[in-house]
Amino acid sequence: MNESLIKALDMCRVYIGAKRNVTDEDIESAISKILLLFPEVDKASLKDELLALYNVKVEAFQILEGKDRRVPWLKAFRAAKKSQWKFWTRYSKYLKESKRFAPNVIAQLDELTDKILDKLFNPQIEDIVIDKKGLVVGQVQSGKTANYTGLVCKAADAGFNLIIVLAGIHNNLRSQTQTRLDEGFLGFDTQNTRAFTQNQTTKIGVGLIPGFDDAIAHSYTTSLETGDFTRKATNTAGFNFNVPQPIILVVKKNSTVLKNLRNWLRTHTINGKIVSKAMLLIDDEADNASINTNRIDEDPTTINGYIRDIINLFNRSAYVGYTATPFANIFIPLDDNDLFPRDFIINLPAPDNYIGPEKVFGTSVVPDENDELLPIVNTITDCDNFVPSGHKKDDKKPTIADMPESLKTAIKCFIMTCAIRAARGQDKKHNSMLIHVTRFQVWQNHIKDIVEQQFRYYKSEIEADDPDIMEQFREILEDDTPNYKSFTTVSKEILGSKSFSKIDTQVKIHTWEEIRPFLYPAVQKIEVKSINGSSGDTLTYYDNEKEGISVIAIGGDKLSRGLTLEGLSVSYFLRASKMYDTLMQMGRWFGYRPGYVDLCRLFTSNELNEWYRHITLANEELREEFKYLAESGGTPENYALKVRSHPGQLQITSVSKMRYTNEIKVSWAGRLIETYQLSRFKKDVHSNLIETDKFLCKLGTSKQVGKNYLWTNISSEIICDYLMQFRLPKSLIKVPLDRICEYIKDLNPMGELTSWSVALMSKSEGAESIHAFSNEIKVGCFIRNRAKDVVDPNTYYIRKNHIVGNQCDEFIDLDKDLLSEALEETKRRKKEKTGEEWNKDYPSPELVRKEYRPKQTPLLIIYPLNPECSNVKGAQIEYKAEDDPFIGLAISFPGSNTDHAVSYIVNQVGDFAETEDMFDENNDNTYE
Repeated sequence: MNESLIKALDMCRVYIGAKRNVTDEDIESAISKILLLFPEVDKASLKDELLALYNVKVEAFQILEGKDRRVPWLKAFRAAKKSQWKFWTRYSKYLKESKRFAPNVIAQLDELTDKILDKLFNPQIEDIVIDKKGLVVGQVQSGKTANYTGLVCKAADAGFNLIIVLAGIHNNLRSQTQTRLDEGFLGFDTQNTRAFTQNQTTKIGVGLIPGFDDAIAHSYTTSLETGDFTRKATNTAGFNFNVPQPIILVVKKNSTVLKNLRNWLRTHTINGKIVSKAMLLIDDEADNASINTNRIDEDPTTINGYIRDIINLFNRSAYVGYTATPFANIFIPLDDNDLFPRDFIINLPAPDNYIGPEKVFGTSVVPDENDELLPIVNTITDCDNFVPSGHKKDDKKPTIADMPESLKTAIKCFIMTCAIRAARGQDKKHNSMLIHVTRFQVWQNHIKDIVEQQFRYYKSEIEADDPDIMEQFREILEDDTPNYKSFTTVSKEILGSKSFSKIDTQVKIHTWEEIRPFLYPAVQKIEVKSINGSSGDTLTYYDNEKEGISVIAIGGDKLSRGLTLEGLSVSYFLRASKMYDTLMQMGRWFGYRPGYVDLCRLFTSNELNEWYRHITLANEELREEFKYLAESGGTPENYALKVRSHPGQLQITSVSKMRYTNEIKVSWAGRLIETYQLSRFKKDVHSNLIETDKFLCKLGTSKQVGKNYLWTNISSEIICDYLMQFRLPKSLIKVPLDRICEYIKDLNPMGELTSWSVALMSKSEGAESIHAFSNEIKVGCFIRNRAKDVVDPNTYYIRKNHIVGNQCDEFIDLDKDLLSEALEETKRRKKEKTGEEWNKDYPSPELVRKEYRPKQTPLLIIYPLNPECSNVKGAQIEYKAEDDPFIGLAISFPGSNTDHAVSYIVNQVGDFAETEDMFDENNDNTYE
């Protein structure tokens, strides 16, 4: 954006004010007034920017809270004017004026931080002994730091006078977190020398906003990589522990640092307790290193033990964890002395302009008609000689001759992205590329040298205007190949998309003539860095804030958690861990991409792509579980019990974080199970069809419901006989039909799951594939598109991970009056708990399963699928529409009156634990 457009946009925002619901008339009125001052500004561009800003929607957050410990206090505190809220007011102005946050996002942050604060305690009451523990669950790279900075500001305003932020296990993440708190809370650069050198003032961020000179806080830590807590720093800080203003410390989760902090705090105790401070401890990435992974009869792990020790030094303490991967935290025992979030868990939705896993992989829990995904994934198939799977630290390293074409393409894509962003007026913005292919530092440093050689070759040829290389870059911009979509095609697809065209107003198709002149300046700013403990390279975004830098970052653990790669656009990712939290945290490409969403590229392996599908679907299912419990008044303990029996554990639990048990328990009560992966082997497809045919013939006469067929009162024995014969690919561990049958048989004696409904679905119109079963029933086969970014020739990965096409399919056997009652209850709960309307004409399927479907009557839904949809380009097996249909299954399980779950001994998921242990043991990273 040019400077006049930015000024006009800012003035329009002032004119419109802090409304949450802005109309088209409000925007038109503001534009007509402001354009009188800026006649050179293009009206359409200004309106696009305002629409993008004011159309950002944020769903209501949900809260689970421990009812017995709840003492609301904040409303009365506000009414009594106990605070002037200087830190918060200044921070919200900063988000609006400097960071240009959408009004709805700021309003929701205000509301959310009030809710969290209210669930803590009044810090101005000194004669109490109280400790509170909560957890905030966000998405990876969705703005958790901005969120807890808001909480820090309000906590300081309310009277919390010691704030400790635990920021990851690496120096660079701690330093980055400190910098953000310098900008958003302190208002001054804790690296004083740098500040004066660059800006002739220590003021930064909120400190540059006039009128808040009395918003004063102190820090014992600095944003230097070596600026972590030390006793020496406290002695030279220029203020003492008992100053009236709030003090903040941003520290690593490192046993030495935490031990020193605990011992120093002990020197300020009276009879073993600190009574003069109300302490707030914020644990960023709370599932990493904070959790006690020792068995219950052993002492806690070192870091967990020190965190608990620090909390126990205070009469008044509050612990708030922030994470995007809550599984491990929920496995903490329900023990008052541990860090289980017994007071509250808050589920934080991301705004609709957030690029999350569901937009990349299509893993929405709710089946819908929208089949669109961001067309940014490129599958890597040529890297085995470069970084072999299972390589060891001392193995022979690759040479530049081994560099795969996919990595060369990725580097060219990054150079092209930098050039296009400059053409869009974003030449002073940071750009980053992530290369994450190995855990070993010696390999990372070696690969950095190879990547740097390749980049320097491209740079020198661009500088020389070499025709062959320039033609390669033109092809990257404009030409598609069987395995690559050009920038032109991706931008066209996003502009033509109903779902994505509104995410970013700056998406534009560029010509080669337009972009070519920007390649030369783009390569001048690019640096290649290895980000690990042995390389000495660092990310210097803050030092280059005015002009922007472009970085190709090669790394491992340091890049996997919490650390933000500014302007990340291209990722090349081959890590093979199957652990849920490890993989989710490595998704650094999730986040906000204003002005360049169409320029992002993810290069990854088929295996990783598959695992992301599993874990992101499980994550979404847990969020739905959370939503249901929040709307029905559940507690953190209720949620913990639900999570502990979730089938997704079979693929996503890091076993060490469940150390209090040697078994996993799984329940399917109230859940929808779908076979969203199917074998493509002809013998399996044929076998499933034959078994389905035999099964349907046993059911007797059906009732026709529309184009579909329904049987009722079917015994569980017939169902289990059928399920035990059904063949699924090994990769679909989450749907273990043998264990599901065991679960069914266990519940039968209790009067549950005894009388089944079976629905055979038929595509009503325009079916290209028709199949006739032996019982003379003819059905139209459904189209379920294959996930194009997964190229396993032997498995049919169904796009969006859903066999069910319409949520109302689950209601085919239920009484209309019962569904009407469920719809009214859905509307009531939605309104009561979130203040929003339920905008569908059918009830919540989750509510129906859990509370309205009869306990004895599950529903098995059978979907015949058009086999042509399973075809993979270049695979040996190819299907035609007239071939045997694939059979997909879904089971809608009712809720249960029992807590019964099927037990898995831990070694049954041992291969996943083994994978994680192997990564932990076979690496050369040092954790300072």
